[in-house]
Amino acid sequence: MSAQLEGNNASENNDNSVKDVRLLLLPETSSVGNPTGVISRSQLQKIFIDDLRRTDDVGNVRRKRVWRVPSFILLMCFMQISLYFIANECMQKRLIFKPKWSGECWRLLTYMMLHSDYWHLTLNICLQCFIGICLEVEQGHWRLAVVYIVGGVAGSLANAWLQPHLLLMGASAGVYAMLGSHVPHLVRNFSQLSQRYARIAALLILFLSDVGFTMYHFHHNHNRNPRISLEAHIGGGVAGILCGLIAYRRIRQPTQTAIYC
Repeated sequence: MSAQLEGNNASENNDNSVKDVRLLLLPETSSVGNPTGVISRSQLQKIFIDDLRRTDDVGNVRRKRVWRVPSFILLMCFMQISLYFIANECMQKRLIFKPKWSGECWRLLTYMMLHSDYWHLTLNICLQCFIGICLEVEQGHWRLAVVYIVGGVAGSLANAWLQPHLLLMGASAGVYAMLGSHVPHLVRNFSQLSQRYARIAALLILFLSDVGFTMYHFHHNHNRNPRISLEAHIGGGVAGILCGLIAYRRIRQPTQTAIYC
C-alpha cells in the first residue's frame, strides 16, 4: 500500500512539473482564466511592453518610448569627426567663421564642425557627449538642438562683436550652451531627476576645471597656441541659460507597473 502511495505521489509531482513547463508555452490568457496566479512568459512580455507606455491625467494611454537614442549629439559628433579627416584647406576656408562673412550666413554655424587639431576635437567630443546626452534623453531632440544652435550663433556673434579681427572654429560655444542650459533644466526638474546631487557636483567640477585651465593658459601662455575665445564661451553659456528657460519643459515620470514573483 505504501509503495503504491509513493508511486502515486511521484506521478503527481511529475504531472505538476510537466504542467509548469507547459505553462511557459501557453498563449496569452487573461488573469480571470488563470486561477493558479502564475504569470506566463507572454504575459511578462506584455507587462514589459506596457511598462514603456506613459499615462496622462485622463487615463488615456500614450505610446511613448521612455528611453531615447541621443541622435542629435551622435549626429554632431559624426559630422565633426568626419570633417576633421576629410576637410581640406579650401573647405575649411569656406566653413570657418570670419567676422566679415559678407552674407555667408552658414559660417555662423559651420565653424562648430571644424577643429584645429586632434586634442581640440577629442576634448569637444567628450564634453558634448558628457553634457548633452542626458539632456537630449530627458528633454528631447529638437529642444537640445535649439539650445545647441542658438548657443553656436550667439558665440560667433559675440566673437565678431568683441574680437572682430579673429577667426573662429570649434564647438565650444555649443558645449557651453548645453552646460548653461543645465541650470533651467535642474531648476524645473530637480525633484524628478535621479542622482541630481551627483549631477550638480559633476557639472561644477567640470566648469571649475575649465575655468582653472583657462586662467592658467592666460597667465602662463598669454592665450597663445591655442588661442581661446572667451567671448564665444560666454556668449554660448548665456544663450544656453536663456534658451533653456524658454525651450525646456518639466518632465514627467512614467507610470510604474508592479510585477510580483
